[in-house]
Amino acid sequence: MAGLHGGVAANVVKTALDLVFDAEFDYSGGAYTATAENPLVFNQSTADKAAVITEQFMGGGYWKSRAELADVSSGNNLVGNQKTFSIVNYSDSRDVSKNLFDDDQHDVVQMMVKSMARNGRLTRDKNAFDYINGGFATNTTNDGAHIFSASHTTLSGDTVSNLGSGALSEATLETQINALYEQKTQDGTLGGHEPACLLVPPALFKEAVIFTKSELRPTTTNNDLNYVSMIYPGLQVYRSPFLGSAQSGSDTAWFLLSRNHSLYRWVRQAIVKDIVDYKFQRNNNYIYKAEYRETVGAISYEGITGNLGT
Repeated sequence: MAGLHGGVAANVVKTALDLVFDAEFDYSGGAYTATAENPLVFNQSTADKAAVITEQFMGGGYWKSRAELADVSSGNNLVGNQKTFSIVNYSDSRDVSKNLFDDDQHDVVQMMVKSMARNGRLTRDKNAFDYINGGFATNTTNDGAHIFSASHTTLSGDTVSNLGSGALSEATLETQINALYEQKTQDGTLGGHEPACLLVPPALFKEAVIFTKSELRPTTTNNDLNYVSMIYPGLQVYRSPFLGSAQSGSDTAWFLLSRNHSLYRWVRQAIVKDIVDYKFQRNNNYIYKAEYRETVGAISYEGITGNLGT
């Protein structure tokens, strides 16, 4: 029987390390914890080049009435405000001594690879939610305004706001639901966005659940029905630690998203792992490495509102 040597040995080591890595990297988080892979928070898409080129789209407007023998009206579609989002490469590696792997008695190698995978997953989520954190003063949509702004300009020339105000409460949540529902599209027609996701930092999670899931009106002595939980029973509440102040976010900001928003995550390359055999290293170390390539971006204000909570 052939011995464990050469490429065979490296493949066996890689398989063992991959099992540990994948179990941690693919962990979806606790209940109601949003990740970069959550399709309610980020539309999931792919890229085939080093950058994603996007444009805003304008529909043809409302239909027009016509007399019996008149020509059928023709709406004009338009695209504009082109913007490029560059794909970013994220990677890391660990040197694993051949002797340490062969003689590992204290699960040191497993802990090393598990930590590497965990940090890779957290890096992915941190970068995604940092983009949302920067939506009030740094990151912009294709029209040049900040993601959450009172001065978005549509392709038809309207000015649209998706910036709310006020701490999260029953009243401000109702205001933002109505603002989302009445929001105009690029051609000035009604977007008709209904709320699908309330995204909050950990500090607001309890209040967000109370406001959206209570059967009766929350924080009052009235026995009125809770309008939000009755009309929008499918409204999901998610939190991310990367939205909180402990991670350079805000403990007061909150966000409301419809199912048709324009916040995207583009994946150029999903996670890939590899190993360099110890035979090719002067110090007899294996090199276990992993990388992925992706980016996030907001094409438009449509379908999303943000509120600093002030």
